[in-house]
Amino acid sequence: MKKVLSFFVRYPVCTNVLMISIMGFGLLSWSNMKYSFFPIIPPDIIIIEVEFRGGAPEEVEEGVVLKIEENIQGIEGIERVTSVSSENFGRVTVEVMKGADSDKVLQDVKNAVDRISSFPRNSEKPVIYERKYRDDVLFLVMIGETDLFNLKEVAEGMRDDLLALPEISQVDMYGLPRLEFSVEVSEAMLRRYLLTFDEIAAAVAATNINISGGTVQTREEEILIRTWGRKYYARELQGIVVRGNPDGTVIRLGDIATVREKWEEIPDKVYYNGRNAVKIKVEKTADEDILAIERTVKEHIADFNEKHEGVEVYVLDDRTVPLKQRMALLSRNGLIGLMLVLGLLGFFLNLRLSFWVAVGLPFSFAGMFIVIMMVGITINVISLFGMILVVGILVDDAIVVGENIYSHYERGKPALCAAIDGTTEMLAPVFTSVLTTIIAFLPFFFLGGFLGKFIWNMALVVISALVFSLVEAFFILPSHLAHSKGLRPHKKDSTIRTNIEKAISFLTYRMYAPVLRAALRHKWITVIAPAAFVMMTVGLLRGGFIGASFFPFIDLDILPVNLSLVAGRQEQDTDRILQQIEKACWEVNKEIKAERPDGKDVIKGIMREIGKNNLGESGSHTGKLLVMLLSGEERQMDSFLIANRIRDKVGPIPEAQKITYGNFSMFGKPISVSLLGNSLKELRRARDLLVEELKNFNELEDVTDTDEEGRRELSITLKPRANALGLKLQDV
Repeated sequence: MKKVLSFFVRYPVCTNVLMISIMGFGLLSWSNMKYSFFPIIPPDIIIIEVEFRGGAPEEVEEGVVLKIEENIQGIEGIERVTSVSSENFGRVTVEVMKGADSDKVLQDVKNAVDRISSFPRNSEKPVIYERKYRDDVLFLVMIGETDLFNLKEVAEGMRDDLLALPEISQVDMYGLPRLEFSVEVSEAMLRRYLLTFDEIAAAVAATNINISGGTVQTREEEILIRTWGRKYYARELQGIVVRGNPDGTVIRLGDIATVREKWEEIPDKVYYNGRNAVKIKVEKTADEDILAIERTVKEHIADFNEKHEGVEVYVLDDRTVPLKQRMALLSRNGLIGLMLVLGLLGFFLNLRLSFWVAVGLPFSFAGMFIVIMMVGITINVISLFGMILVVGILVDDAIVVGENIYSHYERGKPALCAAIDGTTEMLAPVFTSVLTTIIAFLPFFFLGGFLGKFIWNMALVVISALVFSLVEAFFILPSHLAHSKGLRPHKKDSTIRTNIEKAISFLTYRMYAPVLRAALRHKWITVIAPAAFVMMTVGLLRGGFIGASFFPFIDLDILPVNLSLVAGRQEQDTDRILQQIEKACWEVNKEIKAERPDGKDVIKGIMREIGKNNLGESGSHTGKLLVMLLSGEERQMDSFLIANRIRDKVGPIPEAQKITYGNFSMFGKPISVSLLGNSLKELRRARDLLVEELKNFNELEDVTDTDEEGRRELSITLKPRANALGLKLQDV
């Protein structure tokens, strides 16, 4: 190893080529890297969805879900299978085992499901797909002084404009139920014209179509025959002929029925500060850049708001904000680290030596960018966390090696010998210390579960940066110091340098040395004092004075309030309670505003959604509020404190089956219990007992469960006399 070190020290050209190459390729890699909020996770979830119109949850489970689970059981590469059976719909989620070929598992699952031939008659064909990577970029809201029909047209135009941009491929809209044609016929009209509902429906279905009629071949060409009869507006349907009479008169749909356009009766409505709104979500795929999308969308929003009057678009949630904050923190920490290295080493040794030591920071990052670019890691909040973590320890080995080289030079050795001997002497201890840190991060590569899918990104960033810092400390730094003016004799030190040496001598021999001698004389105190502090720390942890959590709470600027009533409750009931909670939110905002010295509102806006919530439930009985808060830097108040005040202001809501205030951790709730069993009745009884017990703990809030009971239903059975009358269940 000493011969290799000597080679790089004696031939600085090789050293410079190595350094410039790595830094050049590192800069190129960094400039071509993509940005994302979370690391890109390879697809490992397979979802099977089956629509079963009119099916109760028990029917969906028995007729669809259980059959799918039985047929995919035993397929290689499957780690776990979970399912949800709800009204009209069943879903089976298959988790692929780590290291298995997800494409092969997907094909095996498709083959297994295709073999099932006993699905109920009313069920649709199963939809099987692999959940691809999607990362949220921006949530937008469009509001305007107009009705929802006009807002829909404007929102769809904006969506099409966004999708036409080369940087964007994923845009979804919420708050717009599908339009449908309503044909309303009175009983009097049916009697007057001797018509039936089936006859009218058949006339509409037979006329409102686009259909091909084959081809006609002539001597010159082949002509297609096609009819374009599909109508897209209610007024166009009024001309459909329902019946033609022998006398030449016709009965048109507009003569006997009222035809109008209306929203489908599926609760999917969004309001922002009490006004009709449309929510637009922009996502990115694995090949797209989150910063490029954010920049393009905001430019488009500014242009849109400038051109349109009466309709405005606002950014609700920008996922690039925390990403940019971490990038700014990394830049600030790196700059401060460079200044400290230059300042302190320049104070104790000299500026030239401190400069070459500081070069180790950009060199290590350049090498790290090469590695993560080759592996396919993006710049995201997890990889940035690793960079922030490692930036403070990168130049430690270079400082130790550089100081030891300078120490050998001060003993009278020539610069080349001092560089070789000083580096060789530090080879084992520095390598061991860095290896210890690397070993501490190696277990992150073997973690399983949701955390293990992306936390290895941080470990790879730290380890690759440390490896390149060793390369810089052992091969590049000694060569630069050996040929630097920092290791050349000076005829006379300057007055400033002389005063600095006197200050260092005073600190070393007059202050540090006496303390060191006292510690060596009283060995037991030196050993017992650290042990006492360790025991004190353990006591504080075990006593509950210092809290412990698996992952730190990351406060967000959006506070969700999720509501779920008893299944079957109507949309207006859900909306009424949500408006009650929204009113309480504004009252809390007024109270907090009066308490703040700056008098700023902590709530910027409230979005009210009906039809779904963040608990995974949907239907007219569910809804949520998204409370938009002032940014955390200006707010200076944790969101859960605001959530607690809203909860207290709202008070108990007897009609609410489930209600939660505030955000959950990305790793799940603080306490989560799963109950397994074969009897649904016993499971629900155990659930009720457990929920009641958990509610007795003052430390717990918003105790909910995932069991969603279906709507009430009427069960019809035929009486014995029905058979005598020739009636069947289907007839009734």
